[in-house]
Amino acid sequence: MEVSFHNLDGRGQGAGQLFRTTLEKALFSSPAACLSTVENRIERLQKRLQKTRDEELRTTLLEDIDTLEDLRLSLRAITPEYFSKYQLLKTQLTQDLQWTPKDPEDRLVIFTESLKTLQFLAANLPADLQLKENQYAVMRGDMRDKELMDVVEQFNRRESPLRLLICSDVASEGINLHHLSHRMVHFDIPWSLMVFQQRNGRIDRYGQTRQPQIRYLLTESSHPKVRGDMRILEVLIEKDEQAGKNIGDPSEFLGVFDQAAEEEKVAEAIEQNTGFDFAAEFAALLNQQATQSENPLDKFIPVPPVNNPAKAVQELPRVFANGLEYARAALQWFAERREKLDASIEGDIFAITAPPSLKQRLNFLPREVRPEHDRFLLTPDKKRIDEEIRRTRQEEDAAWPNVHFLWALHPVMEWLADRALNAFGRHAAPVVRVQNLLAADEHIVLVHGGFPSRRGHVLVQDCFGIRIRAGNIIARLSWQELQNELQLRPGQLRNRGVPGDKQSLKALLPQAVDDAYRHLRALKAAFEAERKSTLEGQRQRLAELKKQHQSQLDLEFARSDQPDAIKTRRRDERQQHIDRIFNDYQNWLDNTQAMEDDPYLQILAIFTGQEA
Repeated sequence: MEVSFHNLDGRGQGAGQLFRTTLEKALFSSPAACLSTVENRIERLQKRLQKTRDEELRTTLLEDIDTLEDLRLSLRAITPEYFSKYQLLKTQLTQDLQWTPKDPEDRLVIFTESLKTLQFLAANLPADLQLKENQYAVMRGDMRDKELMDVVEQFNRRESPLRLLICSDVASEGINLHHLSHRMVHFDIPWSLMVFQQRNGRIDRYGQTRQPQIRYLLTESSHPKVRGDMRILEVLIEKDEQAGKNIGDPSEFLGVFDQAAEEEKVAEAIEQNTGFDFAAEFAALLNQQATQSENPLDKFIPVPPVNNPAKAVQELPRVFANGLEYARAALQWFAERREKLDASIEGDIFAITAPPSLKQRLNFLPREVRPEHDRFLLTPDKKRIDEEIRRTRQEEDAAWPNVHFLWALHPVMEWLADRALNAFGRHAAPVVRVQNLLAADEHIVLVHGGFPSRRGHVLVQDCFGIRIRAGNIIARLSWQELQNELQLRPGQLRNRGVPGDKQSLKALLPQAVDDAYRHLRALKAAFEAERKSTLEGQRQRLAELKKQHQSQLDLEFARSDQPDAIKTRRRDERQQHIDRIFNDYQNWLDNTQAMEDDPYLQILAIFTGQEA
C-alpha cells in the first residue's frame, strides 16, 4: 500500500518524509512495533484536531488520520501465523541452528531494538518453542540494574533452567552472555554498526569456547522502494561481517563514531534512496569512508611504529622459575627471620592467612574477593583456575573462586614482593661471591635504572652489569650476557651468606654509578632522537586541528545575526573551551612524552670473585 502524509505535527513535508522513515523502521522490526508507532501518531493528530479551528488544517489532519487508520487495520490483520519473519525465526531455530532447550550449555540470545517487538516475541515464542515459564527471560531498559544482573547470572549458571534470553539493546554492551551461549539472532537490524558490534560482542568475546553462530533476519518486500531500503540494511550486515574479518571496528565505515549519528546517517541514506541501485552507491560510499578515514585517536595518542616485532616482545629476566618458587623462597626467608606466618606450599597450592600488614591492604578491596578468615589459596595452574571459575559460576552462593591465580599482581604476591625489597635493608644490595666464575680482582655491579616521564611512567630503562677488573671498568654487559656468563638460571645460583670484605667493594660504586649515568643518558638521547619526528608531527597536527576549530568558530559567528553583545559573549565562551581542550592535550603530551632530566638508578647486586 502506498502511504502518503500531508502534514504531521505541523512541520511540513520534510517532517512527513522523516515520519515515513520512522514508520518503515518500525515495520522492519515487526507489525507490533509499526502498529504502536501508528497508534501513537493517530493519538497525536487527534489531539491537534481537537485544538484547531483552521478548516484547511482540519481537512489535512483528517486525511492523515484516515490513512493511518487504514494502515492500522492492515497491521492488526498480521497475526503471528501470517508474520513471515517470525515464522522464519522458528524455522531458523529448529532446522538451521537445530537449537534445543534440552541442552543446558546451548542457550540462545535474541536481540530486538523495539520494545513492542520484544513484547511480541515474549508473548509468542516461548509457547511455540514449548518452553516453560522459567526457561525464558527478557532484558529491557526499564528494568533495575539488580534485576538485569540477576537475569545474567541465571543465564550463565549451568544449573539454571533458563534457556532463552530476549533482549533489547540495554543488554548489548558490557554484559557477558558467552559462558553457555554461542548462538545469537538479530530479529531486527540496527541502523548503527556500533550496535552490531556491541550485540555480537555479548557472545563473540574472549573466553568463548565454541564458534559463535549469529543470524540476521530481514523483512522482504515486493515493493521496489522498500526492497531498495532493505538492501541498505543488507549492506550494513555485510560491513559488520567484513569488519569482523578485516578491520575489526565496523564504525570505521560510517566514520562518525557515535550511535545516534550512525542511525541518522543510515536514515538519511534511506530517505535519499531513489532506486534499487542506490544501495550499491551506499556500499561504495562506506568503503571509501573506511579507506580514507583516520582513527580519531591517532590525532591524540602518538603510537611509535614497531620496526622490530621480535625486539618488542621479549622474555622478562627471571631469578625464580615461577611465582610459586618465589613464594617458597619468601616463606623460607620468613622462617630464617623467625617471623611467624601461617602459610605453606603443598603441591601447586600456596596457602596463606593474611597477617595484619596484609590485612591493611585488603581493606581497600571489595569484600567479596576476600576469602573466609582471609585464608588465601593461590595456584599458577591456569586450568585449575578455569575449572574454579566455571564451578563458582554454577553455584548459587559462590561470589568469588576459592582458589586465586598466583601471579605478580595478586595482592598477596605484591605484599610478598614489598617485604622482599626490605630483605637487605634500605639502600643496601647483596654481595654474591662466585669465585669459580670471576677472577679474584674481578667484579660485576648489577644496575637497574631509567628515565620516567613527568607522570612517573618509565619510558626508558635498562638492567645491565658493569664489569670492573683491577679497579678499572672494562665492559658493560646486557642482562642476557650477564645471565649467560654468570649462569644466572632460576634456582641455580645461591648466595652462601658468608660475611666478607665490603669496604673495597663499596669503593667500586662511584665509578660504576658514573658509568651507569652515561649509559642511561645515551639511551635517553637515542630514544628522543627516534621519537622527535613523531612528537613534532603530533604537535603540528594539534596546531592544525586547533586552527580548523578556530576557522569554524570564525565562520559560525560571521554568519550569525544575533546581537553583538550576545555574539561576543558566546564567542568568548567557545574560544575559552577550545583553548582549554588544546592546552590540556598539550600538557598531557608534555607530561607523558617528555622525560625527567635525571634518571633513577638502583644497585641490585655485586657479583665478585673476591674471597670472603
